[in-house]
Order: sequence, then C-alpha cells, then structure tokens
Amino acid sequence: METWDLYDEQGNKTGETWERSRAYEIPEDKLNMDHEKHMKRCYELAVQAGKKGFDTFGAVLVHNGETLEEAENTADWNKGLFGHAEFNLVHKCANRYSDTILKESTLYTSCAPCERCLCSIASLGVENVVFGVSYEAFSKLTPNDAVPIDREGLLQKLGVRMKLTGPVLEDEGMHVFEWWGGEYRPLEELIAEMAEVRSKAGN
Repeated sequence: METWDLYDEQGNKTGETWERSRAYEIPEDKLNMDHEKHMKRCYELAVQAGKKGFDTFGAVLVHNGETLEEAENTADWNKGLFGHAEFNLVHKCANRYSDTILKESTLYTSCAPCERCLCSIASLGVENVVFGVSYEAFSKLTPNDAVPIDREGLLQKLGVRMKLTGPVLEDEGMHVFEWWGGEYRPLEELIAEMAEVRSKAGN
C-alpha cells in the first residue's frame, strides 16, 4: 500500500492517513522504458521550440500509455507572455478531460517545473510529474544555484498530492539547451559563459 499523511487547513498533520493499493502499478523496468520514450518526445518538442526562437522546453500528458496533449514553450518576455511548456499544456487540458483521467495521467516535462508551473499542474489535478533535467543541473545555465525545496511536502501541506520523479535522460536533456533561442551553441560553451557570469557576480 502507498500511504499519504493527511493535513488540516493549518498545515498540521491530523494523524490520519490515506492509502491506495500499488497492485495496479507497472513493473519498474517497463515504467522506466515508458519514461524514457515520453521524455525523448519532450526533448524533441523542446528543440522545436528552440529552433523557432523560444526557450527550449517541452511537455506531454500521457494516460495509459497514450499521449493526450503536447506543448512547447512559447514564452516571449518582451511581450510579457509567460508561455512555459507545462503552463501551455495545462491550458490545453483544462475543461477538456475529466478529473479522473487527469488524476490517472502523468505529465512529462523536459526540465523540472518552475513554481508557477507546479501550481498550474496542481490546479489541473495531475498527481504524477516526471522531469528530464533536474533543478540542480539546470542551475548550471542560470545565474544562481538551485534552492533545495521540498516541493512535494509544501504541496502536500496545501492538500495537493503530487509526486515528482526524475531526472530522466538528464545528459541528453542538457544538450537540448544548445538550441536555446534558435541559435545553436555547444553546451560546454553555455555552461562556461554562465560560470563567468557567476564569478563576476561573486556567486
């Protein structure tokens, strides 16, 4: 049985638990193969987005092995458009699929979701999220280190059940960022450039 602690409105444990059988679960080796298959599709979508001049992120929603929806990043910071791949995917799925289907589905994303995307996924009722590149690895391409946060625990305190699984094919996923913004640049060059930025900033 899989057991979840229950919390009251103030975020305190009630002492009660919620359980569900794990008998239905797919064998781990088959599950890993499925994860890799769908993650590769996320990476394809991310590269497509990059070649169009957007940030390189992609996401898919899968139910019983069938892809329901796909989305690419379409963020445009100059226009103030958020457009993250996961956020776009949620918009595609909202009011289109039943709560039961969404709860049973898995959302795959090329990179661990930002907090805004996690909240949007939670609003959809999806409980399983599988990511390719971890927060830690992605931080090599950002000015600041990843902050270790118990995102699952925080969501659980708000009464939201979500399991984050990953990284999956992370090395392959990191190379997806070589197409960031439509111009190919080797990953090593991108990481070295950001390391210089960090050094100048004193990080």
